[in-house]
Amino acid sequence: MCNSISGAYFVTAAQSIFANYMLKELATHAPNIDPVQVLTTGASEVSRVFQGADLTAVHKAYMAGIKDVFAFSLAGAAFTVLLSLAIPFKRLSAPPAAPTKSG
Repeated sequence: MCNSISGAYFVTAAQSIFANYMLKELATHAPNIDPVQVLTTGASEVSRVFQGADLTAVHKAYMAGIKDVFAFSLAGAAFTVLLSLAIPFKRLSAPPAAPTKSG
C-alpha cells in the first residue's frame, strides 16, 4: 500500500514540477505562446501544432521541465539510499524445519 501511495505522490509532484518549470520557461522566452495550448498539446503533437521559432521555444521549455523532473528524481533516489543506510542490518533466522510425516 505504501508503494502505491508514494508512487502516486511522486508522479503528481513530478508532473507539477514539469508543468511549472515549462510554463516559467515559456513566459520568459516566448510570452506570445499560449501556455494552455502547450499544456493541452501532447508531446507527440507539438511538431504539428507549433512551427518555426515557436516550436524551438516549446522544445526548450519542455527540456527545462524534463531536466528539473530528472533532478527531482535523482534527489528522491539519493534520499532513499541514505534512508536505507540508516536502517540497521540484521541477519534473519532460518525458517523452522517442516515436520516430517512418518508412517
